[in-house]
Amino acid sequence: MLLLLALLCVLTILSKAMHRIIWVPWRIQTHFRKQGIRGPSYRPMFGNTAEIRHFYSEARSKPISFDQHDILDRVVPGYSKWSRTYGKTFLYWFGLNPRLAITDPDMIKQVTLNTDGGTLAFEPLGFDPSTKLLFGRQGLVVLTGAKWAVHRRISNQAFKIELVKGFVPDIVASTGRMLKKWEEIRGEKDQFEMEVHKQLHSLSADIISRTAFGSSFEEGKRIFMLQEKQTQLYWEGRTSVYIPGFRFLPTRKNRERWRLEKEICKSIRMLIKANQKKKAMENSMNLLGLLMSNYNNQDGGEERLGEEEIIDECRTFYFAGKETTANLLTWALTLLAWHQDWQEKAREEVIRICKHKEPVSENLNDLKIVS
Repeated sequence: MLLLLALLCVLTILSKAMHRIIWVPWRIQTHFRKQGIRGPSYRPMFGNTAEIRHFYSEARSKPISFDQHDILDRVVPGYSKWSRTYGKTFLYWFGLNPRLAITDPDMIKQVTLNTDGGTLAFEPLGFDPSTKLLFGRQGLVVLTGAKWAVHRRISNQAFKIELVKGFVPDIVASTGRMLKKWEEIRGEKDQFEMEVHKQLHSLSADIISRTAFGSSFEEGKRIFMLQEKQTQLYWEGRTSVYIPGFRFLPTRKNRERWRLEKEICKSIRMLIKANQKKKAMENSMNLLGLLMSNYNNQDGGEERLGEEEIIDECRTFYFAGKETTANLLTWALTLLAWHQDWQEKAREEVIRICKHKEPVSENLNDLKIVS
């Protein structure tokens, strides 16, 4: 009897696995093929993950070309190759999960704006648990619905135009320190080489620390260092198949992820306590101070984030602010170096508007080429 029961359990598990791994993907592929939408073949369990990894490795092994500004092969090599084979709309697989690639503006608008009963008809793609170690579990990036709206309302306070204008002196001061450091490295040499991308990451980290969290780069350096390590592990997980339950196994990388998460949360808690003391002495209007404040909504109710929610929002802004800003600045400088005629136009505009003085917030609207 026990043997029969065990056999039934095994058959049930196998049948459910076959249904999820074989039947469901086949049914989805058939559904889209009837509509004329094709794509790379599904491979059981792994989908097209191996191909995606291969495409990225291949793209990064070659120097990028600026001749026609066609960077699609470098940024999303899988889409670039598959769209040429299967058309601009195609189906591919990230592990067991299907992904429909679309570029038609009307279709994108329908997906992102179509609502049914006040909610989006198409829910945003969720994160698997391993990636939440980077963004947290209660940050803007991962939340949806009413909770997302509360976090958005509270964090939006920090980005009112008058507050942002108040950030300009700190931004100018941080940039000036970086440029002074470059001059010291150059010395009396006519030409010299340095890794600008790394310097710009330090610059964006310093600016975000000062304007958003009320600390210097030296104080926030540990958090950025921990976040960078966690980011590396995140991208490794992003290009791997997510296996349910695997994150609980004490593998070397999982243990490192757990350690980094604890250290990041501990460091941000210390930052919160320091900001609380500072707020008691002066009116702190940085992002962290506003995240810690009460917010009165339109209904007259009071909204406030808990400590864990504040920590996750800080993790999100540490990552999103630093990485995107530094990468954008690097790309802008690269293009200006490539197109030196536009470099001259931008330089002339800055000199004309700022008149050899440090820029102030009132100058920003007049910088048409730079902005």
